[in-house]
Amino acid sequence: MIISKIHVRSNVVRIGYLENEKEVPREYVLKSKELARPELYEAMEHIFHVMANVDTCFAAVCDGEIEDIVIKYNRDNSVDNYVLAGAMHGDDGLVATFKTEKIYARAWMELDNAVRSAMKEAELFIQGKRAQMTLDIEAETPAQKLKGGVA
Repeated sequence: MIISKIHVRSNVVRIGYLENEKEVPREYVLKSKELARPELYEAMEHIFHVMANVDTCFAAVCDGEIEDIVIKYNRDNSVDNYVLAGAMHGDDGLVATFKTEKIYARAWMELDNAVRSAMKEAELFIQGKRAQMTLDIEAETPAQKLKGGVA
């Protein structure tokens, strides 16, 4: 299973993934209004804390969370890069959203490990091992994009 997107908010979990990647790959998007167990939320929060600890001044001024991870892979299915998006909450009540540029794998090992931890938790959620109750959701296949122009 290859995780391509993780979207976690307080009221919804959405995970894009690819199954059967070695034979006939199929892309799915799992949408759940059922909340994940705390491990997935903690993994997403940990990513923000790893980013914030780079500059202690930044860490002292605000708290925040990562809400989206988009992961791109190489041909050999190893992680090439990822983009993180989330929100920062300042001491003054100000909320700012952010989105990183591409962060290449192996450029920052501590952040890579935090992202891989979130990917593992997302995989466990898809398998039903990190759901609060019995995960009774069918994955949806995204609509095919039509190619070509007007004749």
